[in-house]
Amino acid sequence: MLKQPIRVLQSVGSLNRGGIETWLMNILRQRSEELQIDFILGMPNGAYEDEAKKYGCRIYYHPVRSRVQKRLDMVGLGKAPHFLKRVLGENNYDVFHVHGDEFFGDAMKEAAAAGVPVRVAHCHNTQIARGKKGIEMQVRRWRFKTWDRFLTLRNATDIVACSSDAGQHFMGRHWKSDPRCKPIYCGVPTDQFGCSKDRWTRQEFRKMFGIPEDAVVIGHVGSMDLTPQKNHALLLQIFRELAGRDERYILCLAGDGPRRPYLKEEAESLGLDNRVLLPGLCDDVPSLMVHGFDVHLLPSLFEGLPVVGLEAVASGLCTVCSDTITRDYTEYFSGRVITVPLTAPPSVWADSVEMAIRKRIAVAEGTALVRNSPFSIESSLNNLVDTYKKRLAVT
Repeated sequence: MLKQPIRVLQSVGSLNRGGIETWLMNILRQRSEELQIDFILGMPNGAYEDEAKKYGCRIYYHPVRSRVQKRLDMVGLGKAPHFLKRVLGENNYDVFHVHGDEFFGDAMKEAAAAGVPVRVAHCHNTQIARGKKGIEMQVRRWRFKTWDRFLTLRNATDIVACSSDAGQHFMGRHWKSDPRCKPIYCGVPTDQFGCSKDRWTRQEFRKMFGIPEDAVVIGHVGSMDLTPQKNHALLLQIFRELAGRDERYILCLAGDGPRRPYLKEEAESLGLDNRVLLPGLCDDVPSLMVHGFDVHLLPSLFEGLPVVGLEAVASGLCTVCSDTITRDYTEYFSGRVITVPLTAPPSVWADSVEMAIRKRIAVAEGTALVRNSPFSIESSLNNLVDTYKKRLAVT
């Protein structure tokens, strides 16, 4: 008989706001009686930590490592993380679930040595380190496809990914042939989108953000770190084309990171500074999409699974995105997504944006589409619990 609840240690870089972290918090907010979730983090003081503790989660932190040690770890020459083995061995976890885009193998090996029955490696992107370049990254990519993949295949009981494309990137030819491999989508909760209609009026919300009442807002939510993944340069070029067509168009780039000041400078250099809003991190993305945006623009170079795209569907928005984004999303929601080649000129992107503006639907319709799909938070939770239970039943 399975123990109840199932004791799960989730491993993630931090509990700051981000795609993986927000998804894990949404899982936690479902308050499943079948799971007791704890976290082991690489960095402390994340925005979600206090909330996680209120739900009864215990949080561990990896010891601080020097810059040299981190570099050795990245190329596979570091020492084994004995702290992790000790945490797993002393706390009798049923499941160890690792999230990220690389460095799974060593963690799976330590979990196997500690005797954890269920060991899940969960890849969340189709590039490692968001596409960073350089000699170190070449070594890391080689390691990812060889030694790290070998250790994962040898020690993981379950190998999952946020999409089929991410799984193919993660495991190569093994993704389709190994029975341990399957996608588990990072679903989104839909109730927030309907509630936002009651919380704000469109006029009130836009006034708070300084958006004119008659503005047509092209919206984007994403990290502004130094990697090229979100393709902000193309975003601004597309908007420059749109801005020349209609003075009502405004671009809202929600998010934060080291590139934010540079994006402001780039907007100014294009003469668009008074029509580009950079509000920073937004605690209420559903309300921003429902009341603030008229269309969603996502010209990313790649995405494991664009959770923000699922949120756009739930809010009734149509998304214009690059044709490199995972097909699990673009094909399932083909009626709510317009894909454009990355090589297309800004004018083609602008044409698609104007078409998408006219395809907005009611929030209730959008939430129903997500709620009844494999991309709902309820579906995510059920898949996780089923994965853990099936594996525990045979160990």
